Amino acid sequence: RGREGGPLSDQLTFTNPKVQRLRRLIGRRSARLDEGAFVVEGPGLVAAAHTAGWTIEAVFVANGEWSYVPPEGVPVYELAAGVMEKVASTDTPQAVLAAVRRRTWSLDSLAGATFVVVGDHLSDPGNAGTLVRVAEAAGVGGVVACGRAVEWWNPKVVRAAAGSLFRVPVATAPDAVEVLARLHAAGTTTLATVVDDAVA
Repeated sequence: RGREGGPLSDQLTFTNPKVQRLRRLIGRRSARLDEGAFVVEGPGLVAAAHTAGWTIEAVFVANGEWSYVPPEGVPVYELAAGVMEKVASTDTPQAVLAAVRRRTWSLDSLAGATFVVVGDHLSDPGNAGTLVRVAEAAGVGGVVACGRAVEWWNPKVVRAAAGSLFRVPVATAPDAVEVLARLHAAGTTTLATVVDDAVA
């Protein structure tokens, strides 16, 4: 059953306002931007967000998944049977998810980084998340998505980044050329690659 640092509470049904908010945060970019939060799915990613110092608003568990130990002080709610399957973004959802406060980075905040990856028109969520994961492995100080780019807090991006999204600063900007010019002016060495017919 759910708990909020006190007595056990009833399971949350699909019509509960907290559950409906989860649906909005998972399904609508506008909701994530307006409410300043997004959803993290799976105990591993929730733990990664907590370890990296992100603010976890609430944790939701299904199927009595009380082997999961949430961060201290974070409200935990149990979803009624079948609710997680209706809410989560995957066909076979994990039994734990969390609402997490969004962070934002400006381009100026990345100016001191020695290694920044700038992606233009990163439209595929899986590719965007993978880019952040690879960037972390390469020691990148930040990633910037330009143009018609996917939103960083899209559930597919969060999953594909596999926790790296909580450790690598990510920003957005309208124009890649302007971003590269600003980074170059700040002393960052700029290199460029273009993929043409699958050849970089």
